[in-house]
Amino acid sequence: MRTLAAFTSKGGTMRTMRRVGLILAGVLLACAAVLALLIVWLGPVGGILTICAVAGVVIGVYLAWIGPWQRRWGASDGEVERGMPGDELLPADAASTTRAISVDAAPEDVFPWLLQIGYGRGGWYSYDWIDNDGRPSVDRIDPALQRLSVGDGIEMLPGFGPVVREIVAGRHIVSGGETDSWCLQIEPADDGTTRLISRWRQDWPRNLATRLWVAIVDPGAFIMERKMLRTIKALAERPADRKDAAPRRGAVSTS
Repeated sequence: MRTLAAFTSKGGTMRTMRRVGLILAGVLLACAAVLALLIVWLGPVGGILTICAVAGVVIGVYLAWIGPWQRRWGASDGEVERGMPGDELLPADAASTTRAISVDAAPEDVFPWLLQIGYGRGGWYSYDWIDNDGRPSVDRIDPALQRLSVGDGIEMLPGFGPVVREIVAGRHIVSGGETDSWCLQIEPADDGTTRLISRWRQDWPRNLATRLWVAIVDPGAFIMERKMLRTIKALAERPADRKDAAPRRGAVSTS
């Protein structure tokens, strides 16, 4: 069984930040190369006007359709609109993102995976080469990682991440800081599956700097969380990890 507790280090932070920096640098270089090609092809004025027009269209499409869709990926209208544990930690008008997935397993087979989440614990069940310092997330329920208490940190990087505020066994985990909150909640559905719901809320300053930061990180946050939800679904649905099935090892495939 893999465990990540031994890997939490300042070096891990540097490697993770280096990978993120390389990704951002690659995006900027690609944009610069496209702009240079357009200037060569269309001339300085035509190239700049074209890139501005294309950027405007992309931003408009994202703000009008893609952004609203991904901030409620997988969630029903009722799940988006209703209150969840932890909502009371921030003002009612704080920005909110609610994503969800159906898991073909009982709630008691899903909740243990939530207890293991975090850098230096079970990992984030997402793209580990980005957010877990290149080390694979734990692929089995580890009893040593089932101990999570109020006041513990769910680290994204060493020393950085939301602090657990409330745990109701088999139901939800609420964590957050002064300006943000995160609730992971599970509940049985009428069709016999379990709904796994993730809600992030942020009460950040409403200024240009915040808007630029959100524009940069928002698409990546969606990609990473969708992968996390899908991986937890696949792990919880494996017969080897279900309490009502005979032990059997099987491969996990998520995309």
